Amino acid sequence: MIPAHLPQGYYTKTGTVLLRKDSAKEGQSILIFMRELGPRWAGAPRANAKNRFGGATEPLTWARYSLYQSPTKLYLQDAEVREDFLTLRESGGTLLCAMRLYKLTAREAPTGCENDALLRALWSALVQLREKCPPAAVEFRYTWKFLNLMGLAPSYDICASCGTRLSGRGVMTKEGVFCASCAKNGGLSMDAAELAELRAAALLPHEKFLLWSKEPRKNENFLKNIKLLSPYFANMR
Repeated sequence: MIPAHLPQGYYTKTGTVLLRKDSAKEGQSILIFMRELGPRWAGAPRANAKNRFGGATEPLTWARYSLYQSPTKLYLQDAEVREDFLTLRESGGTLLCAMRLYKLTAREAPTGCENDALLRALWSALVQLREKCPPAAVEFRYTWKFLNLMGLAPSYDICASCGTRLSGRGVMTKEGVFCASCAKNGGLSMDAAELAELRAAALLPHEKFLLWSKEPRKNENFLKNIKLLSPYFANMR
């Protein structure tokens, strides 16, 4: 296991920049989400008042990063772009969705520890957006998968109270999804079809999700549940 504070030395990993802070004097501070290293802050010094790493330090770009860990700080030395998702900028709604995913990951993913499964989920979400999957469905899927990897996602299969299978109506709350018998006042009531849609969006393998999402879908179900999932991240803090 790679420690939170890296031993002094050189590292080369693939990943993507989640967040960037610019400074006229010091260059950039970038939060890079990398394979095996997880999200880590690194300095990206400027050369002749210009960003010498080009698009490799832009969100939506995936690159191979060469870094040096000094006794006090991690520095980016070189970067080679491997793939970008800049075509997502062609649609305002799709771009905003992608930026929300990056913002969520930068805010909630623990820094300094490996999280390759989440990195793969982020990559898959960008591919799904590029393939014209509905942004609301993609955002719900990624948000749920993020929480599931942290052990915090609600089940859309099992009642959070009695443990019976959710075969009919369910009620989504901040404590989980309850069956009709256990449901309390408040929460979002969903019929069997809406629950089935959420299960499919969350659990289908990537390739099957691409096909499934091409069928007509109502965004409301996904949007409401994205909002209800947001408070679950508080349990990580």
